Amino acid sequence: MFEPPMERCPVCGDYVALVQSQGECANSRQCGRAADCPLQTAFAVTDFYRAPARAVRPATP
Repeated sequence: MFEPPMERCPVCGDYVALVQSQGECANSRQCGRAADCPLQTAFAVTDFYRAPARAVRPATP
């Protein structure tokens, strides 16, 4: 079973999953994106699970 990395937020007091972006966390907890988040550098930088797949170009001879 996969358990995402979690950290306790000192602002809201909840445990938050760090595999989301800081913006997603702020939206779900009504912190607001402008809030100074103490966990800002701990969140995922990219959203791997929702990134669109890139088309692969065939190799040119």
